[in-house]
This record gives sequence, C-alpha cells and structure tokens, in this order.
Amino acid sequence: MSIINRFLSAVTEPEFKLARDLTAMAIADGEVTPEEKEAMSTICKLEGIDESKLLVSLRGGYENVKNEMPSSREEREGYLRNLIKLIGADGYAAPQEVYLFQIVASKMGLNQMDVVSLFLLTTTHEYFTGDTGIRVFASFLENYIAPIVKSEMANRESLRSIYNTVATHTVVSKDSKRDRENLRRNLAHTTATFLENTILIKEFADVGLDFAMMAKQEEMKVYKKYTTGYNSIIGEDSLNA
Repeated sequence: MSIINRFLSAVTEPEFKLARDLTAMAIADGEVTPEEKEAMSTICKLEGIDESKLLVSLRGGYENVKNEMPSSREEREGYLRNLIKLIGADGYAAPQEVYLFQIVASKMGLNQMDVVSLFLLTTTHEYFTGDTGIRVFASFLENYIAPIVKSEMANRESLRSIYNTVATHTVVSKDSKRDRENLRRNLAHTTATFLENTILIKEFADVGLDFAMMAKQEEMKVYKKYTTGYNSIIGEDSLNA
C-alpha cells in the first residue's frame, strides 16, 4: 500500500490520523509552496485519485488538529520517524513521498535541514534491517544531490549542510576527547552511507566528478569546523554557526 493510501486510510489507523489532517490543512489553507502543491497533484495522478474528491474527503476533518499535535519537539520527531519507517517500508523514498513528508514536517515547525537530519538519523538506525535503511536514504538523497542538474558547488553545499546537521545532532558531554571521537565516527558513518549509493557515484563520474573525494573533503571541513578552537567539540556558539 502506498503512503498516500495509508494516509487516506488513517481513519482506521489512528496513529496516522494526524498526518492525514496535517496534509489536508496543507492542501486547503494555501500555505504550501507551488512545488509541494504540484507534488500533491502528482501523487493524485499516480494513485488514480481525483484531486477534487481528495479535497472534499479530507476537508473538515482537522478542526482539532492543533490540539492533537505532539506538544514537544521530541514527540514530533518521534512521530515523524514513524512516518519515515512507513515511507521506507518498501526500501525506497519516492520524491512524491518526500514532498508529502515535508508538508507534514513543515506543519510541525521543522525546516528542510531538520527533514534531512531525521531521514539520515532514522535510516541509519536499527529501525531498518540489513541494507534497507541505506537504500531508503540513498533514494532520499536524490532530492538534494543531483550531479546532472546541479553544479559542483551546489552539490558540495548540500553535502556540507548534511554534515553540519550530523554535527549539531551529535550528543555531547564534558569529555572533549569522547566528543571528538563521537563526531568523527558519526561523520564517517554518514560518508559510508553516501558511498553505498553506487548509482549516485556513477552519475557524478559521468560528469567528471569524484563523489567519494567530494564527500570526504566536506566531511573533513565540517569536522575541523566543530573541533578547532573549542575545548568541547560543540559549544553553544558552534551550534548557532
């Protein structure tokens, strides 16, 4: 069952009712971007859903959605992690599913880099078995890293943003040596996840770019950023950098 159909069946799946209602709000209140609206239309076409009927079926079911929304950041991220597991159940994050997820996440107050972080941290966690998480994250990456349509600089900036997100989400303590090691390991794990994407590596090679080298260079830049000049690898100043 595709994710849009799961959202539409949320009446009988209470744990996804909030996603359905948030999606309905996003469609009805006109506050989503043109790209997101286009994605919703694309989903309807792919699923054979009449968009006008979708609006009618969803409208009016979200009056109390704000009261149902998880109150804390931790609860919201937990809810969204469950949606990522739902999206990745088939081992692939389709562009339309990612857009739909972004709509829900934005209604919860999360930005684009929050979305990247959640996908990265969830798909590399034990939530997924075998190489399923790697495949899901690889397909998700296609929405942000695209050698054919983006310049080398734009792709490097995307990579750097992801590494920065990993750094700011690395758990810190009063032990700077341990913190440095945790950061080094988390960044290296991110690079390893990138390099599992053989299709992406080939796409970069086809335009004359070494993706592995680019990823490692951006990894080291971010590592140095968060370890140079600080007693602890991540202080409040660096979190806001």
